[in-house]
Amino acid sequence: MRLLTASFTALMISASALSAQSATIIERYFTALDMDTVFEVLREEGVDAGQDMSGSDGDSPSPAWTARLEKIYDAEKAKRAFLKGMKTIDGIEASEAALAFFETDLGIRIVQIEIDARKVLHAGGGEEAAAANVAKIRKEDPALYLMYQDFINVNELVESNVAGALNSNLAFYRGMATNESYAEGLSESFILNTVWEQEPEIRKEMEDWTINFSSVAYSTLTKSELQRYIDISKTPAGQRLNTVLFAGFDQMFEEQSYELGRATAEFMVGEDT
Repeated sequence: MRLLTASFTALMISASALSAQSATIIERYFTALDMDTVFEVLREEGVDAGQDMSGSDGDSPSPAWTARLEKIYDAEKAKRAFLKGMKTIDGIEASEAALAFFETDLGIRIVQIEIDARKVLHAGGGEEAAAANVAKIRKEDPALYLMYQDFINVNELVESNVAGALNSNLAFYRGMATNESYAEGLSESFILNTVWEQEPEIRKEMEDWTINFSSVAYSTLTKSELQRYIDISKTPAGQRLNTVLFAGFDQMFEEQSYELGRATAEFMVGEDT
């Protein structure tokens, strides 16, 4: 799943853009889900991944490339894109009951352990350690393993993340295709075929990542607490909240991927340094 104080102004929401009720619930989303921290964590992940793209020969990324990545994954830009995606979902107020869950003590704790889990998995060796822990849980506590799978299925985490990743990859290639040096080779049909061929690999990665994430994030919850989280996720409000969040993240990742594709093409042909 996944503060609006002064930073909310930076999103440039006018009174005419949203009803007062919607604006209020959006402020609650950002505060309850600690979105300022989420955007910073995702910024670091994006920059690190982008730097890895240019370090295949063991060379450090150029300062120009790093600066471009910092611009692409800027947290304020991410907020604006996320909000744009949220606004495509009608009836955001229908998620209020689920949002209220994240304002409880348990909900607040869950938000923080989910953020911490992303940091753990992003750290060196984090995913390997998590995978080993999943194997142990599956053997020693199959009931808990099934609860993790239930949580993943209820929230459609694999399907939603696969769809989001495919759309992000489409955006990346379309960004590259804006450069005339690559436009001819990156026809729309070629892009679509190339991305669709990646679906099985992406699905396997998402299946692994979601169970690894769950084992790290929810290891400190009792089964009763985890069941409460699963139960709220099953409600219409929980499903709507999930829809709103994925709409926000999908918009954000697609915009970032498009810009990353454009930047990659420019640097590859030497238009930037």
